Amino acid sequence: MATKIITILIGLTLVLIVACGSSPAAPEPTAAPAAEPTTAPVVSDTFPPTATPQVSAPPADVEVNPGKLTIMVGNLGDERFDAAFSTGEGSTAYGRIMGGYLMSGNEKSEIIPGIASKWKLSDDGLTWSFTIREGVKFHDGSHLTPDDVRWTLQHLFGPEASEYAVGNTPVRLSRETEIIELSGPDKVSLTTKQPVLQLDVLVSEVGPNWHHIMPKRDKVHDTEVETAYDNKPIGAGFMKLTERVPASVMKFERFDDFYYQPENGFPEDKGVKFQSLDLFLVPEEATRVAALRAGDADIVPASLATKQQVEAGGGRMVYGQEGVYVYVAFLGCWEPQQPCHDKRVRQAFEYAIDKELMRNQLYGPDVFETKGWNYVTPSTIGYTPAMDPWPYDPDKARQLLADAGYPNGEGFGKLIVNTYPSSAMPFQVEGAQLAADFWRRELGLDVEVRVADSAGMEKMETAGELNGQILWRENEARKDATSSIAAKYADPNAEDQDRVHNDPELFRMAAPAFAILDPDERAKALETVFAKLKEESYWLSIGYANIPWGVGPRVQTWEPYPLSAYPSAFHTITLE
Repeated sequence: MATKIITILIGLTLVLIVACGSSPAAPEPTAAPAAEPTTAPVVSDTFPPTATPQVSAPPADVEVNPGKLTIMVGNLGDERFDAAFSTGEGSTAYGRIMGGYLMSGNEKSEIIPGIASKWKLSDDGLTWSFTIREGVKFHDGSHLTPDDVRWTLQHLFGPEASEYAVGNTPVRLSRETEIIELSGPDKVSLTTKQPVLQLDVLVSEVGPNWHHIMPKRDKVHDTEVETAYDNKPIGAGFMKLTERVPASVMKFERFDDFYYQPENGFPEDKGVKFQSLDLFLVPEEATRVAALRAGDADIVPASLATKQQVEAGGGRMVYGQEGVYVYVAFLGCWEPQQPCHDKRVRQAFEYAIDKELMRNQLYGPDVFETKGWNYVTPSTIGYTPAMDPWPYDPDKARQLLADAGYPNGEGFGKLIVNTYPSSAMPFQVEGAQLAADFWRRELGLDVEVRVADSAGMEKMETAGELNGQILWRENEARKDATSSIAAKYADPNAEDQDRVHNDPELFRMAAPAFAILDPDERAKALETVFAKLKEESYWLSIGYANIPWGVGPRVQTWEPYPLSAYPSAFHTITLE
């Protein structure tokens, strides 16, 4: 059976489906009165430095193509427009189009001003303070205020959000948040119980999430009003939603009053240079590529298998660098009764996989790189080559497993590998199956691959029902992984669903590095800590994917941002 699986997988080629309804209009949420400003903790004026764009002379009026850009994607997620409630893959695609963010970003994935013109972090690393710029408008023409920002942060990350939010990041940050308040006429502050150094990334347009600013509502949580917002979402992004057919298409129009323009002090105009955009749900790659060749689509997730068809139709391939990585984690290994509690067991699993063979059989070298460790890819702060996957060494793998007391898999019991079909990572299920076959063949283990939906699997993981098992999934690559990894490795008080280990020595080593506030010093310390965490092998190193996009001949220019698993940098798109 093992040989048969590998034989089948050798014939596979890359198929990539990248994630991103007309419903009756619902009443507009009622605005709440502004809260009285309160005093926030004193913050440093110098740390961290705020990236300030150099103001240049306003360019001549931008020529806007009156035509339409058509994008077809393989997934539209759960089609919720409030990030507190969205867990489905695909939501980031439309969230990035209609949302306005506290922080913007550039082609280097650097965080730069957005709706927040400046930001500061207190000397103790606990309080973030954001200065909200004037003149930002929502799609309904109303002005975005500091109270809209305060309400949005309270709704997403406030102490009560963990009671209703479903996204991992809102729930985790909610448990860390102390207070969110107006700290001046144009300032909003967020104070946490311990440093959350990645907050600026999490509220930016280049981070892994889409926590956009929404108009304030009467209550922090009201199911009826939240449903109404989904039917008629209002954002502050470069395009506004005009029509939605559930599970089919979302239609957008250019927002002429988008704030990111030189006249507002920005170094460039990030408004789109076309009038409208249709975002279609088309799961089948063959159908998307056929539409691209026929001129009915302009940008589609494609693969090396259809590269020649794309090019034969006058199109080309464009690669989004470091879009997603393979996230392979042992769960619940802090429990002594689990075989994976022994580090030698965890290390054996990585040495037993031929990552180069996996890359060549499933992906191809243009799409997949066998570099990095979990959150840490070559563009991540703190990356070194020590993060890269260990070489395939089945003899060493077998010896490690035997030394741990499981020679030829004896006494190990059944190993469960949990995965799901991914719209972002090519051949995610097939990758898990190939790894399982290596573990059967090289380690003598009884391995079962269970394929489920991502939302259901996430609930089981949170409930601890997958402890002792392996989770094989994708995740978005990121510039700064500090807070994400610190929450798993450096907090001895973490709740069970967030716990990776229970090693006091590892806590003592990791916690100080993640608490360093100076970015340069923290980056240097993280190199050492990441190498140690990699050696511990609670997470395995496999590699990351460069996302291939098929681009039609109507698109003259497009330079997608790196570290983006979704269409990005729309302002760089020009149409024929």
